[in-house]
Amino acid sequence: MESSPARGADNALRTKIFHAAEAIVSELGASQLSFASLSERTGIDAEQLQALFPDRDALLTAMIEYRLERFRIRWNAYESVLPDDPMRELKALLLSNLSESSEEKNMDSAIFAAAASNPALLQTSSDDVQGLFDILAKSPLGLAQASILFFSVRGYRLFEQIGICPMDDHQRTEFQEQIMRLARTLYEQKLERDE
Repeated sequence: MESSPARGADNALRTKIFHAAEAIVSELGASQLSFASLSERTGIDAEQLQALFPDRDALLTAMIEYRLERFRIRWNAYESVLPDDPMRELKALLLSNLSESSEEKNMDSAIFAAAASNPALLQTSSDDVQGLFDILAKSPLGLAQASILFFSVRGYRLFEQIGICPMDDHQRTEFQEQIMRLARTLYEQKLERDE
């Protein structure tokens, strides 16, 4: 059994690699992500990188899992500070999607590009999305209305990821505020209908 310090060192090494990969993609584009560029950026020997990740697809799969874990951490953080009401989980989900860093968005773009030639890379994300839809279906709004909010946020993110979102910072903030107002309004309308 691997000791806790060894596991911690392995996690720290992987995190260093993932951050470097995100930086490469963000600064230079997805096509520049290679073991050679990672080795240069991290100072980790290319052979050691390939011992951890046998090929680029294995690296990208591990990065998807890392991204999903960071997303879950951010989601839990939002959920822990939002008021305890029936909409808390859905609001936390929306906010966690709206608050990704530019590096995370760029990494998603790299994953999309890689998935064009290897759709199996998206399986990890697909499994996670199914879990999200289960949560949407259980939300007080129901699947249809919760999905409208979710797809609005994901569509906005997609436009940002592929670099065609024309919004400035003020407009982005306004969009985010409107999404949260819409969530509250839909919930209040549902409560009125249910009375």
